[in-house]
Amino acid sequence: MGTRTRLPSLVDVALPVPVDKAFTYEVPDELAGAVLPGCRVLVPFGRRRMTGYVTGVRKRRPSRVRLRTVTALVDEEPVLDEDILWLARWMAEYYVHPLGEVLKAVLPAGLKGKGRVGGEDETAGTFPEEVDSPVLNEEQRTAFDTVCDVLGRRREREVLLHGVTGSGKTEVYLRCIGEALRLGRSALVLIPEIALIPQTTSRFRNRFGRDVAVLHSRLTGAQRFSIWRGAARGDIRVVIGARSAAFVPLTDLGIIVIDEEQDGSFKQEEKPHYSAVTVARRRAERAGAVLLLGSATPSLETFEMARAGRIASFALRSRPVGGAHPAIEIVDMREREGLVSEELLDALELCVSRKEQAIVLLNRRGHANFVQCRTCGWIDRCPNCSISLTYHSRGHRLVCHYCNHRAEPPDICPSCGAYKIRHFGVGTQRIEMELGNLLPGIRVARMDLDTTRGKRGHLAILERFSRREVDIIIGTQMVAKGHHYPNVTVVGVLAADAGLNFPDFRSAERTFQLLFQASGRTGRGEKGGRVIVQTLAPEHYLYGYLVNHDYTGFAKAELSLRRELRYPPADRLALLTVSSRSKEKAIEGAERVYVAARDLLEKRKYDILGPTPALIERLRGRYRMLVLVKGEMTRAVKRNVVDTARRAVARLGRTDLRWDFDPYDMS
Repeated sequence: MGTRTRLPSLVDVALPVPVDKAFTYEVPDELAGAVLPGCRVLVPFGRRRMTGYVTGVRKRRPSRVRLRTVTALVDEEPVLDEDILWLARWMAEYYVHPLGEVLKAVLPAGLKGKGRVGGEDETAGTFPEEVDSPVLNEEQRTAFDTVCDVLGRRREREVLLHGVTGSGKTEVYLRCIGEALRLGRSALVLIPEIALIPQTTSRFRNRFGRDVAVLHSRLTGAQRFSIWRGAARGDIRVVIGARSAAFVPLTDLGIIVIDEEQDGSFKQEEKPHYSAVTVARRRAERAGAVLLLGSATPSLETFEMARAGRIASFALRSRPVGGAHPAIEIVDMREREGLVSEELLDALELCVSRKEQAIVLLNRRGHANFVQCRTCGWIDRCPNCSISLTYHSRGHRLVCHYCNHRAEPPDICPSCGAYKIRHFGVGTQRIEMELGNLLPGIRVARMDLDTTRGKRGHLAILERFSRREVDIIIGTQMVAKGHHYPNVTVVGVLAADAGLNFPDFRSAERTFQLLFQASGRTGRGEKGGRVIVQTLAPEHYLYGYLVNHDYTGFAKAELSLRRELRYPPADRLALLTVSSRSKEKAIEGAERVYVAARDLLEKRKYDILGPTPALIERLRGRYRMLVLVKGEMTRAVKRNVVDTARRAVARLGRTDLRWDFDPYDMS
C-alpha cells in the first residue's frame, strides 16, 4: 500500500475589506488543529498582511484556485463563540455589510491578551447612599414576577418597563438580574453614556459585589481581553457597558437590560451602521433570554410595539422615594435680554442658600457658537466642513466639533479689515462664566466633552457633586439622564427649543425626551423639585405635554404625524449617502442613485426622496448628498437597493457610497 498523503486543512477567513465573501486559506502543519472557528489569524492579502477571522473549516479545496497559507495564529483560543459568530452573520445580512467589517466592529478595539490588566478602577466612585433591597411596590412587583416567570421557563421575551423618572426602574433591573444569577444564568446591562457608568456600577456592585465587570472605551486592550475571556469562560456573570458591550460572549445569557432604550447613542453611526437595541433583540431570541427595555420616554418604535401588544409592557407611574413630580415652568425668552432668566437665577440662588444643588442643561459646548464681523457679516468657518467654528475661551481657540480643526481667533476681519469681530451664541463654557459672575461664591462645575476627556473625567466631576463640593453642575445632554441625586431641587434648561430647528422627523421626539429626562433629575428626594425651561418657541405643542408630564399624549400625537408622512414606525427607511471631494461628483452620483432606486422600486409602494444636500453638506472635506427610501425593507429589497446604488456610482469615480438601514441620524 502507498503512503497516504494528509491533505492540508483549509479554513474560511473573513477579512475587514468591502467584499461580500470569505477567503479560503491553507493551514500550515505547525498550526494544524489550532486554527479554529472564532480565532483571529494573520494572513497575506494582496501585498499586505491582514488580521482576519476564521468563520469555518473547509473539507474540499476550491477548484482552479491557488491558495495562500495562514501566516500566524493571533489567539490560542477562539475569541468568538458560535453564538457571536451567528450574530455577526445575521448583522452582515440585515445591514448589508461584509462579514469581515462586521466582525471587526464586534470585537473591542485593541483586544489583546498581553499587557497590564490591573490599574485604577475609574468606575469605582462614591455616590449617594440608597436603601439596600427596598420593598417593591405593586407596579414593580408585577413586572418583576413576570420576568421571573419567563426566566424560569427559559423563554425569550421582550419587556418594556415604562417608568417615569425616579419610579424605581433600576431596582427592578437589579431584582431581575439577581433572579437570573440565582438560576445560574448571566446578565448584560447596556447604558447609553459613559457618564452613567460610574453610578450604575456603584449600584450594581453594592448588590452583586466585585464580580460585576465594566466594559468601556477607556480600558486598555489587556483589560478588555480579560473581561472578554472571563465572560466566555463563565467567570464573569454580569457585564455593564455601552453599545459595544452587546457582543460580550457571556455564557448562558439569561437577561439583557437596556436602560434609556430610546437613546441615539445605541446606534453606531460609522460603518457598519447597527443598532445595539436591534442586535440585543436578536441575541435574546437566540439565547432564550429576557430583553428588558427601560425608559421614561421610550422610542416611538418601542412604544408602538407595546401599544400593539407585540411586546409586554409594564407602567411604573409612581415614585417609591420622593413625592410628586416636579413643577415644570416654561419661560418665554423672546422679549428678554441676557442668557439666564430672572426666574432661573432666583431659583438657583434660593436653592444654594438652602444648601441644595442644581443642574443646568445647555446642549451646546464651547463659549460662543460662532465668530462674526459686525461690519461685513463675515463668519469664521471650518475649511473642511460647511459649519462655523465654535469659540472656546479656555485656550482662546476656534474649534470644529466635527473634524477637530483648530484655529486662532482673528482680531481683524480677513474680509474687510475691520476690528469689529464679535462672539455670537452661547455654549456651556459661556454659561459657566456667566453664572460665576451672576452668583459670586457659588461653586460651579461644567460637564461636557471638553471637561471629561481624561481617564477619570466623568467620575471626578460626579464624585465632587455627590460629596456636595459643587452647588451647580452645568452640562450637555450627559447630565440629563440616569443620575440620582436626591439633593438636586432645581433643574434649568437653556435654549430648550434648539433641537426643534433640525430638519429631522425625530426632532420633536428627541427634544421632548431630553427635556423630560432632564426634569427627572430633580424631585427625587423629600425636598421636592422645580424645573425651569427657557425657550424661544413656547407655543410649540410639546410643551403642553411636558408641563403635564404626559409622555403618552405626546407619543400618540407624534405617531399620528408619522403615519401621515410614512416615517417610522409607520414605515422603514434606507438612507443612501453619496460623498466626494468634488461637489459636482457628489451631486451627479446622488442623481444616479436616485434614478436607479426609482427604476428598481417604481412598481411598488415606496417613496424615494432626494437627492438633497446633507444638513452639514461638507464634512471633513467631502460634499455629501442624500437619497431617502421609505417602504418595506425586506432583506431582498435591501440587497437589491445596495447593489443597484453601487452599480449607479461604480463608473463615476472619486465617489463614496454609504447606506444605513433604520437610520437614526438623518444629517
